[in-house]
Amino acid sequence: MDAKSGITIDKGHDIPIFSPVCSYCRHLSNKPDRKCKAFPDGIPMMIWLGRHKHNSPYPGDNGIRFERREQ
Repeated sequence: MDAKSGITIDKGHDIPIFSPVCSYCRHLSNKPDRKCKAFPDGIPMMIWLGRHKHNSPYPGDNGIRFERREQ
């Protein structure tokens, strides 16, 4: 639960539906399948969970890195 707003995100999901990295990246697919241009077969959990910010190379990323999407 977010202490400031009192909102709970991802409750009841084994894998969070929100990523602190990918949710802000312009390469993320619009589908709810955790895929992107860098990882068309699925985004690694290290990146999805925010343990790797993907602003440096990551194995299998096809040379594509995080780029903040326009708002």
